[in-house]
This record gives sequence, structure tokens and C-alpha cells, in this order.
Amino acid sequence: MKQGKWKEKGQKEQNDDLSKLSKKDLLEIMLRQGEEIDALRAEVQELKDKLEAREIDVARVGTLAEASLAVTEIFKEADKAAMTYLTNLKRIAEGGMKK
Repeated sequence: MKQGKWKEKGQKEQNDDLSKLSKKDLLEIMLRQGEEIDALRAEVQELKDKLEAREIDVARVGTLAEASLAVTEIFKEADKAAMTYLTNLKRIAEGGMKK
């Protein structure tokens, strides 16, 4: 029986069709369903693994962005300190020249 037609039928018609099948046919259907379930479970696990990897990557990117901001702040503070130091050296040099 084609799957498309199977989906179109109601529950009662599906039950009637199944009751007409032999035990061998029913076992084959169950075997195929079991194989399909196994394949779907493997696919779900693969997708979960990919999602977890993506979440780790996103977390790592967030951490790198935070670290980058922190380093930028450190460089800004170092630049301010250097400018203050140079300004003070310049004042001292100008003061020494005036004397």
C-alpha cells in the first residue's frame, strides 16, 4: 500500500486494511518502522550534536568578543597613561628650559 493513500484514509479504514494483512506482512511493516525509527533517532542525535557544537561556538565567540572589549579597554587606559606621562615629561622639559 502506498504511503500517500495510507495517510488519506481514516483510522477505521486503516485498521480494516491492517486486519486483512498476514502476520508476515505485519512483521515486515513493523521491521521497516523499526528501521525508520532507528534512522530517525540517529538523525536526531546527529542534529543534537551539531546544535551543541554550534552553541559552544556561539559561547566561544561571545567570550572572544568580551575578551576583545577588555583588551581594547586596557589599551585605551595604557594610551591615556602614556599621554599623561608624555605631557608630564614635556612640562618638565619646558620647566627645565625656563630656569
